[in-house]
Amino acid sequence: MKNLTRSLVAFLALLAVAGCAGQKQVAAPGLLNSKCAVSGDALGADAVTADYMGGKVGFCCDKCAAKFAAMDEAGKKTAFDKNK
Repeated sequence: MKNLTRSLVAFLALLAVAGCAGQKQVAAPGLLNSKCAVSGDALGADAVTADYMGGKVGFCCDKCAAKFAAMDEAGKKTAFDKNK
C-alpha cells in the first residue's frame, strides 16, 4: 500500500509538471514585448507599461520601468531588442 501511494504521488507530480511545461507565457495584449524589457522576466496581464517606439513596452515591476526610463535611447534599444 505504501509503494502504491508513493507511485501515485510521483505520477501526479509528473502530470503537474508536464502540464505546465507545455503552456506558453502570453504577454498582455497590445505590448511590443513578451518579457520584461529590463530583467527578461515573464510579464503578467497587469504588467507595468511605458510608451516606446509608438507602442507600449512592458515591465515586470516599477523598478524595471524606472531603470528603463533612466536609460539613454541606445540603452533602451539594446535592452528592448535583447528582451522582446
